[in-house]
Amino acid sequence: MSAPTLKSPAIQNRQLEERWVKMRSHKRAEASLRFLLEWEENEMRRCANAITVDVSHSGCMAVVGADLPLHRKVRVVLPDAGRSAEGEVVWRGHEAWDIGIALDQPDAGFWGVKI
Repeated sequence: MSAPTLKSPAIQNRQLEERWVKMRSHKRAEASLRFLLEWEENEMRRCANAITVDVSHSGCMAVVGADLPLHRKVRVVLPDAGRSAEGEVVWRGHEAWDIGIALDQPDAGFWGVKI
């Protein structure tokens, strides 16, 4: 009986990334776009500055200046472009400010970058 072979971390990371690519609904593009994130909390409208890490037709991964829970309904506002979209927090990183946002209505042109 032979011992199992260990894969290098680089191979494991590549395999994990390939798996996620197959699971994603849209391609991603790296982009650092400033935006505002708005939401309702305790019957009050709240707002925080944010910046994207990457974007896709269906949402983004971003760094946000607020601690938002999973499934919080939000509005993504691109003030410079005059656009906004409704979405939901669908992922949180181990740091409170890293989040994933899924747009309620995917839009290929929302972010204004080629994806």
